[in-house]
Amino acid sequence: MNDETAHAALTRFDFTSGALRGSQLMLYPRSLVHRSPAHLETMPLGRVTALRVSFERHPRQLGWGIALVVLALLLLAVAAPIGSVAHGAAQEMGASGQGVARALYGFFGFVEFVAALLPAAALACALGGAALAVLGWRGSTTLTVLLAGSERAYSVRGRDTLLLDFAELVSERLMASTR
Repeated sequence: MNDETAHAALTRFDFTSGALRGSQLMLYPRSLVHRSPAHLETMPLGRVTALRVSFERHPRQLGWGIALVVLALLLLAVAAPIGSVAHGAAQEMGASGQGVARALYGFFGFVEFVAALLPAAALACALGGAALAVLGWRGSTTLTVLLAGSERAYSVRGRDTLLLDFAELVSERLMASTR
């Protein structure tokens, strides 16, 4: 084997999204290398005991997203009734002019103000819930490399067929090295 082929990567996978964005996994004849601008890790293929790649949706994010959308609908449903009740009560208290009535007038005015803000809060909940639900449904593809006594997980957003192909090539290289 000459010096040029010893340093040439057989294949590589570039992380374009997620926490590992800007880094890459490279498969060499005898090792797997994870390289980023601030990190370099070399894993000899002889030390790799197993390799797993999987696509999973995130049910927790999906559940929180649905819960926030339901909360937004509830906020929209109660905003108008609370506002009208508070407005009517504030009008009654304002007409009497007594000391306690004036305090209640201020309280009901505040409740009316909060009820006017509920549609904006509902919109924020709906947008946040929709974003969480989309991220949960989109899921992630994770490549897990099991070494003796430890494991490394490399994850990208969504269903990434390129990572699946990369894992298949690494798996083929692992099987060829054990023969």
